[in-house]
Amino acid sequence: MHSPAIPLDQLASLPAVYRAVIPPPYKDRNGHMNVRWYLALFDDAMDTMYPMLGLTADYFAASGVGGFDLEHHLWFPAEVRIGDTVVIRARLLERNWKVFHYMMFMVNETRGVLSSLFECVHAHADLRTRRTSPFPPQVAAQTDALIAAHRALTWPAPVSGSMRVEAHSSAQVENREEAHTLICESK
Repeated sequence: MHSPAIPLDQLASLPAVYRAVIPPPYKDRNGHMNVRWYLALFDDAMDTMYPMLGLTADYFAASGVGGFDLEHHLWFPAEVRIGDTVVIRARLLERNWKVFHYMMFMVNETRGVLSSLFECVHAHADLRTRRTSPFPPQVAAQTDALIAAHRALTWPAPVSGSMRVEAHSSAQVENREEAHTLICESK
Protein backbone atom coordinates (compact mmCIF):
# COMPACT_ATOMS: atom_id res chain seq x y z
CA MET A 1 0.00 0.00 0.00
CA HIS A 2 1.31 3.44 -0.91
CA SER A 3 0.94 6.29 1.51
CA PRO A 4 -0.46 9.37 -0.17
CA ALA A 5 1.80 12.12 -1.49
CA ILE A 6 0.61 15.34 0.10
CA PRO A 7 2.39 18.64 -0.58
CA LEU A 8 3.64 20.19 2.66
CA ASP A 9 2.01 23.52 1.79
CA GLN A 10 -1.38 21.80 1.94
CA LEU A 11 -0.59 20.37 5.36
CA ALA A 12 0.37 23.85 6.58
CA SER A 13 -3.33 24.77 6.38
CA LEU A 14 -4.02 22.38 9.29
CA PRO A 15 -3.53 23.34 12.93
CA ALA A 16 -0.18 22.35 14.40
CA VAL A 17 -1.06 20.53 17.63
CA TYR A 18 2.36 19.25 18.70
CA ARG A 19 6.06 19.80 18.06
CA ALA A 20 9.02 17.76 19.32
CA VAL A 21 12.74 17.25 18.84
CA ILE A 22 13.43 13.51 18.75
CA PRO A 23 15.67 12.55 21.71
CA PRO A 24 18.47 9.92 21.69
CA PRO A 25 16.48 7.31 23.72
CA TYR A 26 14.03 7.02 20.78
CA LYS A 27 16.77 5.55 18.53
CA ASP A 28 16.55 1.90 17.45
CA ARG A 29 19.16 -0.45 16.01
CA ASN A 30 18.45 0.91 12.51
CA GLY A 31 19.61 4.37 13.52
CA HIS A 32 16.25 6.09 13.33
CA MET A 33 13.25 6.64 15.61
CA ASN A 34 11.78 3.31 16.71
CA VAL A 35 8.23 2.62 15.55
CA ARG A 36 6.85 2.64 19.10
CA TRP A 37 7.62 6.36 19.47
CA TYR A 38 5.46 7.39 16.51
CA LEU A 39 2.36 6.28 18.38
CA ALA A 40 3.61 7.94 21.58
CA LEU A 41 4.05 11.25 19.75
CA PHE A 42 0.60 10.99 18.14
CA ASP A 43 -0.87 10.22 21.56
CA ASP A 44 0.81 13.31 23.04
CA ALA A 45 -0.55 15.33 20.11
CA MET A 46 -4.08 14.07 20.86
CA ASP A 47 -3.77 15.40 24.40
CA THR A 48 -2.91 18.84 23.04
CA MET A 49 -5.72 18.66 20.46
CA TYR A 50 -8.42 17.94 23.07
CA PRO A 51 -8.91 21.60 24.11
CA MET A 52 -9.63 22.56 20.48
CA LEU A 53 -12.73 20.36 20.84
CA GLY A 54 -13.76 21.73 24.23
CA LEU A 55 -12.29 18.71 25.99
CA THR A 56 -10.27 20.62 28.57
CA ALA A 57 -8.58 19.34 31.72
CA ASP A 58 -11.30 21.10 33.75
CA TYR A 59 -14.02 19.39 31.69
CA PHE A 60 -12.44 15.96 32.22
CA ALA A 61 -11.97 16.53 35.95
CA ALA A 62 -15.52 17.80 36.52
CA SER A 63 -17.34 15.27 34.32
CA GLY A 64 -15.60 11.96 35.01
CA VAL A 65 -15.12 11.31 31.30
CA GLY A 66 -12.13 10.65 29.10
CA GLY A 67 -11.39 9.25 25.69
CA PHE A 68 -10.72 5.81 24.22
CA ASP A 69 -8.99 5.16 20.91
CA LEU A 70 -10.93 2.43 19.14
CA GLU A 71 -8.89 1.90 15.98
CA HIS A 72 -5.61 3.13 14.42
CA HIS A 73 -3.93 3.05 11.06
CA LEU A 74 -0.34 4.27 10.61
CA TRP A 75 1.79 4.93 7.53
CA PHE A 76 5.54 5.58 7.56
CA PRO A 77 6.52 7.21 4.24
CA ALA A 78 9.85 8.66 5.48
CA GLU A 79 12.07 7.94 8.45
CA VAL A 80 12.61 10.27 11.40
CA ARG A 81 16.10 10.42 12.86
CA ILE A 82 17.39 11.42 16.26
CA GLY A 83 17.63 15.21 16.58
CA ASP A 84 15.01 15.86 13.88
CA THR A 85 12.22 18.30 14.69
CA VAL A 86 8.72 17.09 13.86
CA VAL A 87 5.42 18.94 13.89
CA ILE A 88 2.07 17.13 14.04
CA ARG A 89 -0.96 18.63 12.32
CA ALA A 90 -4.55 17.45 12.85
CA ARG A 91 -7.57 17.09 10.57
CA LEU A 92 -11.02 16.09 11.83
CA LEU A 93 -13.11 14.11 9.37
CA GLU A 94 -16.48 13.16 10.86
CA ARG A 95 -18.30 12.32 14.05
CA ASN A 96 -21.46 10.83 15.41
CA TRP A 97 -22.99 11.27 18.86
CA LYS A 98 -20.01 9.72 20.74
CA VAL A 99 -17.18 8.94 18.31
CA PHE A 100 -15.02 10.99 15.96
CA HIS A 101 -12.68 10.09 13.10
CA TYR A 102 -9.53 12.11 12.54
CA MET A 103 -6.08 12.11 11.00
CA MET A 104 -2.73 13.47 12.10
CA PHE A 105 0.24 14.21 9.88
CA MET A 106 3.82 14.12 11.20
CA VAL A 107 5.97 16.50 9.19
CA ASN A 108 9.72 16.24 9.63
CA GLU A 109 10.66 19.93 9.62
CA THR A 110 14.39 19.12 9.64
CA ARG A 111 14.19 17.15 6.40
CA GLY A 112 11.15 18.82 4.80
CA VAL A 113 9.12 15.62 4.33
CA LEU A 114 5.93 14.00 5.52
CA SER A 115 7.18 11.23 7.80
CA SER A 116 4.02 9.61 9.11
CA LEU A 117 0.24 9.64 8.87
CA PHE A 118 -2.02 8.52 11.69
CA GLU A 119 -5.73 7.78 11.27
CA CYS A 120 -7.91 7.10 14.29
CA VAL A 121 -11.45 6.55 15.50
CA HIS A 122 -11.73 7.96 19.01
CA ALA A 123 -14.61 7.74 21.50
CA HIS A 124 -15.88 9.96 24.29
CA ALA A 125 -16.08 7.69 27.34
CA ASP A 126 -17.66 7.68 30.78
CA LEU A 127 -14.82 6.54 33.03
CA ARG A 128 -17.19 5.41 35.80
CA THR A 129 -18.93 2.85 33.56
CA ARG A 130 -15.91 2.35 31.23
CA ARG A 131 -18.28 2.72 28.25
CA THR A 132 -18.50 5.16 25.38
CA SER A 133 -20.84 8.07 26.03
CA PRO A 134 -22.44 10.98 24.13
CA PHE A 135 -20.60 14.23 23.57
CA PRO A 136 -22.08 17.14 25.51
CA PRO A 137 -23.61 19.84 23.25
CA GLN A 138 -20.73 22.31 23.59
CA VAL A 139 -18.14 19.68 22.64
CA ALA A 140 -20.28 18.49 19.73
CA ALA A 141 -20.59 22.08 18.48
CA GLN A 142 -16.84 22.77 18.68
CA THR A 143 -16.05 19.46 17.00
CA ASP A 144 -18.59 20.12 14.24
CA ALA A 145 -17.09 23.58 13.60
CA LEU A 146 -13.62 22.07 13.17
CA ILE A 147 -14.94 19.28 10.94
CA ALA A 148 -16.69 21.89 8.76
CA ALA A 149 -13.49 23.94 8.47
CA HIS A 150 -11.49 20.86 7.49
CA ARG A 151 -14.11 19.74 4.95
CA ALA A 152 -13.69 23.12 3.25
CA LEU A 153 -10.05 22.34 2.44
CA THR A 154 -9.28 21.93 -1.25
CA TRP A 155 -7.61 18.54 -0.86
CA PRO A 156 -9.19 15.23 0.12
CA ALA A 157 -8.23 13.52 3.35
CA PRO A 158 -6.06 10.51 2.48
CA VAL A 159 -8.04 8.01 4.56
CA SER A 160 -7.08 4.36 4.57
CA GLY A 161 -10.60 3.15 3.86
CA SER A 162 -10.32 0.70 6.74
CA MET A 163 -12.35 2.70 9.27
CA ARG A 164 -15.22 5.13 9.51
CA VAL A 165 -17.75 6.51 11.95
CA GLU A 166 -21.19 4.96 11.85
CA ALA A 167 -23.69 7.79 11.47
CA HIS A 168 -26.62 7.93 13.87
CA SER A 169 -28.82 10.80 14.77
CA SER A 170 -29.42 11.31 18.48
CA ALA A 171 -33.09 10.42 17.93
CA GLN A 172 -32.10 7.07 16.39
CA VAL A 173 -29.76 6.38 19.28
CA GLU A 174 -32.36 7.30 21.90
CA ASN A 175 -34.93 5.09 20.20
CA ARG A 176 -32.49 2.19 19.92
CA GLU A 177 -31.50 2.52 23.60
CA GLU A 178 -35.16 2.84 24.59
CA ALA A 179 -36.01 -0.31 22.59
CA HIS A 180 -33.07 -2.15 24.15
CA THR A 181 -34.21 -1.12 27.63
CA LEU A 182 -37.76 -2.30 26.94
CA ILE A 183 -36.53 -5.65 25.61
CA CYS A 184 -34.25 -6.17 28.64
CA GLU A 185 -36.98 -5.21 31.10
CA SER A 186 -39.48 -7.60 29.49
CA LYS A 187 -37.20 -10.63 29.94
